[in-house]
Amino acid sequence: MPQYFTNDRVLECLEGRPIGGGVGHRANIGLADADVTVESTGAFFDALDSSADVIGVPGHVQIDLSGRDLTLSGQTIVSNRGIDGSPGALLYTTDHGEDSPAWDGGSNGRGLITMEGGSRISGVRLRGPYHDYYDDPAYPGYIPLDAGDNYQEREAMRQERYARGMRILDDDVEVDNCEIYGWPMQAISVGTSSTAVSPHIHHIYGHDCMMVGAGYVIDVLNGHPTIEMSYFNATRHAIVGFGFSTCGYTLEDSVFGPTTYSHAVDMHTLAENGYGDDLTAGGRVEVRRCTFAFTHSIQDNPTQAIAFRGYPDEEYVTENCRFVHEIDGEEPPENVSNDGGLAPYRQVNVPRGEWHDWTFRNNQYGLGEPHEPGVGAPVNLDDPMAGKPLIGEERRHGLLAALRTLE
Repeated sequence: MPQYFTNDRVLECLEGRPIGGGVGHRANIGLADADVTVESTGAFFDALDSSADVIGVPGHVQIDLSGRDLTLSGQTIVSNRGIDGSPGALLYTTDHGEDSPAWDGGSNGRGLITMEGGSRISGVRLRGPYHDYYDDPAYPGYIPLDAGDNYQEREAMRQERYARGMRILDDDVEVDNCEIYGWPMQAISVGTSSTAVSPHIHHIYGHDCMMVGAGYVIDVLNGHPTIEMSYFNATRHAIVGFGFSTCGYTLEDSVFGPTTYSHAVDMHTLAENGYGDDLTAGGRVEVRRCTFAFTHSIQDNPTQAIAFRGYPDEEYVTENCRFVHEIDGEEPPENVSNDGGLAPYRQVNVPRGEWHDWTFRNNQYGLGEPHEPGVGAPVNLDDPMAGKPLIGEERRHGLLAALRTLE
């Protein structure tokens, strides 16, 4: 399949830069701000039950949450991802399926971590149960739909693999500087059918959340999160919305890597989710200064970067983005609608060739053109060293730490 950039190439370009967090990004909170520092699962849960506002987990620590879930309210969990080359503390579960804490309550359940008002997770790795799935030849990490005698049987098999990392239930929630991976359903779920919330999600690296019929890093059920300065790769949809008129998101300064099962940025219609023939597909969705580094899926199908599946209650805005896809003539190209095909974006369930309440401004298309300042995410995938300091203080510490591990 055509793949102009590899994941390794993108990571090389992002090294030492803030996008995706880690080395190159300095969070405004760290281990030095912790009221208590823990190094075991027991101590971790004791701290959650205490009056500590900020719980620190050093980067070398692994916290096994298997068999358990937790609610974070008014507290912060912090580690040191990116500091002196640290990967950040690892919080993980092996749980999956309808009877597990990671999928408690099904599609409206809590997940591994429920985040309520005043909570924050910063600088950690959050690993789901399918981080090491290597059975499919199309892509190690892709979870195909199991064979079965009928749809119900296949669906039951698939749901046995479901797991959710976080469920966010309040505006005053922040997730930042985290690596989040291995979640076959949702890494992060935002809001409920009756609660619209607008949290802040930034500087994350979300990857290997790729299951047929599921596989989302951020699933917006209701509300309008701000998502920025992040890197997404190996997903079915990196960001998806349910379709309520109160459902949308602002997405800025982020990169979508070369490996995908389907389009990266999505908004469903209500009709697809059991609301009759209602073709409302969200309220307002803004996508600005993002870079999309793919044209085809892992199955070599032409794949759009963005697909909104109906009519917005307010407006879609796509501006100053960079697409690997070529177009003929001025933007926007003809809407391929339900037909699909090799196009940077499409609006589904509207007449072919038409765009409805979708504004396009100053986007860049194709390869071979110079990277235009202010267009796409603030990184040049054509030149890994463009604008990158030869060696900054943060990178120097990271390199020294790496060298010490070899001694």
